[in-house]
Amino acid sequence: MRIKTTILLIAAIAVLCGCMKEPDRSKYPREEFVMVFYGAGFNNLSSDIRNNLSVMQEGDLPFRNSKHRLLAYTHFSKSDDNFTDLTKSHLVHLYKDFGIVHADTLLTVDETRSACEPDVLREVLEKVAELYPNAHYGLVVSSHGTGWLPAGKYSSGSYIQFSKKKPADSLPIYSHDSYYGPKVKTFGAEVEVMNGKRYSREMTIQSMAAAIPIHLDYLLFDACLMGGIEVAYEFKDVADKVAFSPTEVLSEGFDYSVISDLIGDSPNIDAFCERYFDYYDKGPREHSATISVVRTSGLDALATVSKKLFSNYRSSIGSLTTFSGVQRYYRSDHHWFFDFRDILAKAMVSGEEMAELDAALAGCISYKAATPSFLGIAIKNYSGLSMYLPGAGDTQLNEFYKTLAWNKATNLVE
Repeated sequence: MRIKTTILLIAAIAVLCGCMKEPDRSKYPREEFVMVFYGAGFNNLSSDIRNNLSVMQEGDLPFRNSKHRLLAYTHFSKSDDNFTDLTKSHLVHLYKDFGIVHADTLLTVDETRSACEPDVLREVLEKVAELYPNAHYGLVVSSHGTGWLPAGKYSSGSYIQFSKKKPADSLPIYSHDSYYGPKVKTFGAEVEVMNGKRYSREMTIQSMAAAIPIHLDYLLFDACLMGGIEVAYEFKDVADKVAFSPTEVLSEGFDYSVISDLIGDSPNIDAFCERYFDYYDKGPREHSATISVVRTSGLDALATVSKKLFSNYRSSIGSLTTFSGVQRYYRSDHHWFFDFRDILAKAMVSGEEMAELDAALAGCISYKAATPSFLGIAIKNYSGLSMYLPGAGDTQLNEFYKTLAWNKATNLVE
C-alpha cells in the first residue's frame, strides 16, 4: 500500500528562477530524454493530482544536469470544491541535488486559461521543444476523461464545443463531482464557473492530437475511458506507444512511486503499467483496474482487418444493443464503451476471421491486464480495447463518430 504523505507543494520547494539560458542543442543528436507530466486539475481531482506530484518527488528524480528530465505542468484549483479563486499554472523542471527537490519554473500560464484548452497544451509542449530540441519525449496526461466522446456528451447527454461567446445555459453542465461511488478520473474536464453555475471545459481527442507539436515516444492517459481503438487511432501518428484504460480510473491514478520506469534511456512503458495494475490488483485498494499498452505501428494493419469485418458483418454488428451481452466498460447509462473484440465475437464473425483479427490485435497490444471486475462490472472478455457500438448510440453521436480518424479508416458507421 502506498503510504499517504504530506503533499509537497511546488510553491514550498526551492524554486530557482532566472536560470541560465539553455544552449542550442539543434546540432546535437537526440541524447536527452524528457518526460512531461500534464495535470489538468482545476476540478475535483485537484488533491489527487497534487498527491501524484508529491509521490513523484519522493521517488528517484534525475539530478540537475542529467540527460534525463522530468517536467511537470499542473493547473490546480484551490481545493477540490473551490473553483472561484483562479490560480496561475506553471511548467517546472523537477530534479534532486544532494537529496533536495528543486523545481525550476520554465513557463507560467495566466490564471484565466485552462489546461484543457488545446492552445495551452501546444504552448507548453512548444516550450519543452524549445528548451530541449532533438530529445526523446514522453507525455503523461492526468485529468478527467471521456474517451472519444465530443465535449459535453458524457456529463450532459448532449454536446456543444465550449465557447464563452455562447450563453452559459448552453454549455455542458459539470457533474463529475456529484457522480456516485468511489471518486474516479472520469481526458480533460476542468471547471468553469459562470453566473454561479459550474460547467465543464473539455477538448476532443482530435483537437488534442492536433495540438501536440512534437513526436512522442509514449503517451499515457491517467484518465477514465480513454482505452478505445478510436483514441489509439487518433494518436497513431503522434506517439509510438499509447497506454490507457478502457474503463474508468480510480482517482488515485497511476503508481507514480515508480516514475523512474518512464525516465531512463529506454523507458519501460509495459513495466510501469504492470506496476499500476499490481498496485490495485494485489494491494488493499479497490480491486478495480484495467490497462493496455498499444504499439501504434500496428494500428493500420488492425484497421485493414476491421474494415473488412465491419463490411462483411454490418447487419449483425448493427443489430447489437446494450442488451446483447457484449462486454461493457461503462457504468450508469453511459453506454458508449464496449469491448472491441467481443463486439465482433457477438456478431458471429467466423473462426478464421477471428484468428486474423487476433493476430492484428497481437501486433498492436504489448501489454494488457484487467481485474475480474471494475466497480461491480464483471470483466469476462478483455481484448485491451473498447469501441463504440453503433446500435447503442444515437443519430447525433453517429454523425460525430464519422469525423474520427478510426471511422474514416474502417467505415464502422456509414
